[in-house]
Amino acid sequence: MSPSEIFGIFAVLLAALSFVNSRYWKLPPTIGILLGGLGIAGVVALLDALGWPLAGQIRQGVQTIPFGALVFDWLLSVLLFTSAVQIDVKLLFQKRLAVVALTLLTTLITLLLLGAGFHTLLNLAGLPISWAAALLFGAIAAPTDPVAALPLLKAAKVPKTIETLLAGESLFNDGVGVVAFTVLVAVAAPGLGATSEAVTWLGTLGLFLREMLGGILLGAVLGAAALLIIRRTAKDENTRLTISVAMVVGGHAAAEWLGVSGPVTAAMSGLTLVAGLQLWRRWARKNGWLARLSPQERGQFQDIQNHLESFWQFVDYLLNAALFTLMAFEVLSLNLSVRLLLLAPLVILLGLMARAVGVWVPVTLLSRSEPFPRYTRRLMTWAGLRGGVTLALAFSVPDVPLRGDFLVLSYAVVVFGMVVQGLTLPQLARRLSEAAEAQDETKPKGQSRPEIG
Repeated sequence: MSPSEIFGIFAVLLAALSFVNSRYWKLPPTIGILLGGLGIAGVVALLDALGWPLAGQIRQGVQTIPFGALVFDWLLSVLLFTSAVQIDVKLLFQKRLAVVALTLLTTLITLLLLGAGFHTLLNLAGLPISWAAALLFGAIAAPTDPVAALPLLKAAKVPKTIETLLAGESLFNDGVGVVAFTVLVAVAAPGLGATSEAVTWLGTLGLFLREMLGGILLGAVLGAAALLIIRRTAKDENTRLTISVAMVVGGHAAAEWLGVSGPVTAAMSGLTLVAGLQLWRRWARKNGWLARLSPQERGQFQDIQNHLESFWQFVDYLLNAALFTLMAFEVLSLNLSVRLLLLAPLVILLGLMARAVGVWVPVTLLSRSEPFPRYTRRLMTWAGLRGGVTLALAFSVPDVPLRGDFLVLSYAVVVFGMVVQGLTLPQLARRLSEAAEAQDETKPKGQSRPEIG
């Protein structure tokens, strides 16, 4: 099949899954599309086992897809930008200390605990693995994914503070995870067990500062520049949206050229643009400039951010649907074994435990000075979903013997998070909210701050 035929089939499949989920299943879109795609992929695998030639061609086609490069080079920056423009920037700024702590401490604690547990599990299962390779898996599975989590958080109606903390953490922990992944690949390659080149603490710190701080600075500059241009684009909504598209795509290319984090650049540019639009609107009201406009011009001015958000919400839905359809079909590229299938539940449990400790430490340390809603730690633990970033990192592991094991176990963590955690998150949020209200009614007035577990 030609590329245009493959693209056409993929577009029709994506639309069909979206329609069936919207009309019949009524699940959150990412979960519905993922489950539908997994079902179709299962049928393809069965037909391939029965010897149907077309099914074998589909499996071979899926195996040739450069999933990691596709996510990092094309999808991730755009999806992070769409997540950034939907965040409550004011609340995110108010909780900046907690977001920084969660981005750094939670990701690193989760990485270390996952690596230690993974090292123990695989050696007990008769799959010898070095410490560097085990920590590499921790770097793959530690970052949470705002692309996967944000739509589910909104549907679950979790407290706005928790939604903002999770979104802020997820936007920037990709940079931490990618830096850790880059360093650990250098340590563990070529056989995920033997050191191939010297990696120093100073070099690691320099890489982290360049990737993270460089991405933050570049994103802030791009967001400010786009804001200035948008302010001077009168009555032309299409041009404003085109400018925002150019900022994201061009910003990713600039980040690659400068050697800084593209995802962090995209997230920061989105936050800067939205914050600038809000400050501009506040200034216009305060200084009477808005009142001097005609009713039509005033409406256009006030709708700038709304139009920006609505456009990028559609892009977010479309690319999310494409990403999760691809994720579903990537199951055809996995080499499953009984041993790995038995290990998968243990790795999933290990990931939840590591996430729980990683959330507990910074939230507990900050709770004396930062107010958190009740049951913050439980909700943030269960809502820490892994998604396309985890799979993209797993597919980016060098072609070595343990790569297939990493892919299978990473896939298990992602699917469990999306399906089990994602489907139960609304119910958990509702039950914890009801429990908090019941406790508030029974507590005497003037009692100390409620627990945040």
